[in-house]
Amino acid sequence: MGKKSRRNKKNNAGSLRKGLAAVPTAPAPTAATPAICCETLYRLLGAKKYDEVLEVESKYRHLDTFSDDPAKDVHILHAFGCANNTNSKDEAAVERAIHYYERAKERIEEANAGDQSQSRNSSKLAIGMNLAVLYSADRDMEKAISSHRWLLVNCSRHQVSADYVIELSSNFNRFEKFEYAIEVMEEFMDMMETFEEEFQAESNLICAYIGCGDFPKAKAVNKKRRSTDINWFQSGNIESGLCNYEAAIAHYRKFLAELQEKQEYDSPSRTRIVCSVVLAKTLLQRSAENEAEAFAIFQEELDRCVDPLDREEILIGMGTWFRKVNKFDQSIEALHQLCLSATGPHDSMLPRANKAIAQTYLEQYCTDTTLDIDQRTAILRHATEHSNHVDEVSTKMHITRAQLFYFNGNKQQAYYHLELYLDARLVECKLRCYTCDQRVGHRYVPVSCASCKVASYCDRQHQKLTYKNERICHKVLCPLLGHWRMAKKKQKKHQGLTNEDRRDYRKVADTFFESICPHVKTSTSSYYDGLIFID
Repeated sequence: MGKKSRRNKKNNAGSLRKGLAAVPTAPAPTAATPAICCETLYRLLGAKKYDEVLEVESKYRHLDTFSDDPAKDVHILHAFGCANNTNSKDEAAVERAIHYYERAKERIEEANAGDQSQSRNSSKLAIGMNLAVLYSADRDMEKAISSHRWLLVNCSRHQVSADYVIELSSNFNRFEKFEYAIEVMEEFMDMMETFEEEFQAESNLICAYIGCGDFPKAKAVNKKRRSTDINWFQSGNIESGLCNYEAAIAHYRKFLAELQEKQEYDSPSRTRIVCSVVLAKTLLQRSAENEAEAFAIFQEELDRCVDPLDREEILIGMGTWFRKVNKFDQSIEALHQLCLSATGPHDSMLPRANKAIAQTYLEQYCTDTTLDIDQRTAILRHATEHSNHVDEVSTKMHITRAQLFYFNGNKQQAYYHLELYLDARLVECKLRCYTCDQRVGHRYVPVSCASCKVASYCDRQHQKLTYKNERICHKVLCPLLGHWRMAKKKQKKHQGLTNEDRRDYRKVADTFFESICPHVKTSTSSYYDGLIFID
């Protein structure tokens, strides 16, 4: 089918609001027309007299069906769903719309399978598209993708509108369901016809690839994009994900220059703030020589930022990167400002702030050689207190808690959290590059560490970047990862570990803790005999 005919077909479907399919062609009236006249309902919808449709709906919503003919019920239910769907701010109305669409799907299945009338197909198309978008906007992603797949089974892909595809993938990206956005966009990229559709579709697909850590695919789409308006911010994110920091910095600068040309640079734009903060982070990743410029950018954005949420993101970035360059006092100051700006005990930023402060105190405890024993004790206490305010269960928190338990003398809990960390790393290293977190794929992660046989890398350059770049770098983790990989193999084969295996693990673990915090002294007599292992 040619572009022109597809465009006409798509336009004929109309739209109640962007991305949602509207009213299909009304079914022809028959002698068996039910008490609710389908033709009348569709005429009211076509005239956008939604209140009148809702008046009819309120009288009959208590009924399970409206006629003995499933096909007629489909049209009535679809009309009621469309009328309720016009009020997206009313949660109850949206729930009723979803309810009507789901009931219409059930009646479609009951209808005669041999009936492939145009109105029936139009109803399937509109119901499937509306349901998928409504579910994706309400964060029920499993039902959204299920409705989308139902739509593809019941309708021709050429009937699907570009607005629907773009809005659905945008919702998936917004709630970080990038794999679903990729599934939707890869199927329909060739359906985009106008410049605006192409630009938005390509941007959504690139965003989804970046979110999944598949930077080579994102770069390939960005290089071959059909629209000529390049998104320099996305280009910078791709190069940053591939650890090409110099190229990423150049792209971010181009993006900010474009904002300045459009006279948007001085406005309180969240886009500008996000790009400036990312530029500052990338400058620090590129080289320590960029430290002055990077923190000047952070401070400049903080000084002119008025939105509390934007200020929080800037402060968390400043605190994190002050820690990474060993400016612990500045890091603590920025993060304490963040705690004070949080609006309450349930504020989502509070756990992030406490986690960042705990990590800063921990880094200072382990690396600041100017501290005396009393100062180190106080800093360790602060780190432990802030860590106790974090309920997050993640790989990074396991390694943080392992260190805190060990340095506080609770070795049993330290070994336990270290095991959880190592278990997670064994899985993650099979899926992503150790350095850039890029998703593993054919030709993308061909290099593995010859020593531990766990860590995987995109290339030799990434292996060099991560080998001894931080305190807990691969240089100190490598023996521990290799030992744990062999221990898990033995545990699986013999359904458990012997006492000798456990003693060996404790020795390797103690060596690891001593290597990341040299002033910590251990004694072999302090081992715990009751070590708990995770099966």
